[in-house]
Amino acid sequence: MFDGLKALNAKISKMYSEFLAYEDFEKMADGDNVRFCLSYLKEKKFPNIDSFSDIYEIEVFLEEYRRSEIAKLRGFLPLRYADFLKAYLERINIEKIVKILRSLRMNKEPKVDKLVILGKKINFKEETFESFIDNLKDTHYYEYLKNYKSSKDEDALFSIEMNLEKFYYRNLTETTKSFSKEDVEEFKKIFGVKIDLLNIIWIYRAKKYYNISPEEIFNFTIFGGNYNSEKLLKLSYLDEREFEEEIRNSKYGALFAQGRVIVTGRTAKKIMYSIVRKNFRRTDGIDKFMSFLVLLDYEIANIERILEGTRFGLNKKEKLKYMIVDREGSEEIGR
Repeated sequence: MFDGLKALNAKISKMYSEFLAYEDFEKMADGDNVRFCLSYLKEKKFPNIDSFSDIYEIEVFLEEYRRSEIAKLRGFLPLRYADFLKAYLERINIEKIVKILRSLRMNKEPKVDKLVILGKKINFKEETFESFIDNLKDTHYYEYLKNYKSSKDEDALFSIEMNLEKFYYRNLTETTKSFSKEDVEEFKKIFGVKIDLLNIIWIYRAKKYYNISPEEIFNFTIFGGNYNSEKLLKLSYLDEREFEEEIRNSKYGALFAQGRVIVTGRTAKKIMYSIVRKNFRRTDGIDKFMSFLVLLDYEIANIERILEGTRFGLNKKEKLKYMIVDREGSEEIGR
């Protein structure tokens, strides 16, 4: 607890009230082209939205929206939260790095405007997979990439993505060491659950769809959640049937309820959405702020999903299936 918490909660409650509602996405889903969706967004939420030449420019706009929303909160938070916010925003750079590496691997031009790390612009234009990784040598990402830069293995990109995911959450968790015991517990209620769900999805998919050893499964699990290393090790060594049974009897049992099979992790996102939305409305602690960060991520993800669905010509029902929401009947498409 800190002196400015009440003011912070009032601020984020006001900001959350301005988020798009499900009904807004239903109206956007009525459109049969991206221009219609953008016109709706301009009228409803983003008056300064401009015309875009492609979907990638929209992603840049939404990235800046995320940054501007976070910037509004900095003045309400104690200094010890500065590192946490910085670590939270690392997600933007990580997603850009992955997009660049994917494109270079496929010999395509990366659809990224720029990559700036620690004030330094990192070159990726006319680069190779290997040379781009070399350009990251003076950043904290290099340690997680260097062993794969010369690899021709098809799984190299997969390993890089998994390592960067581990780095992201380890870095985020490390910043909570300066928090009070109460604030750490609030972090665990939100981001700890998010890490748990990511681990469950990873372990299950590794067992069901890939020929991966228990040792390698454990190696890619993410620490910092509510499952300690011993629990993660145990889960990694269970066979598929035992693993399902273990999770079915846990607080995450909904993942396998009614015969569900995890494919993309959409159900996990909906479970997370339900948790943070309820928590946001019920609490006045710092976990309200933590919940807001996840809700902000999901608002942006929902906008991107509607735009992508429209771009690919999906009908309204199909577009809305990809929404990250907690609504009756949504479990039929959550996988």
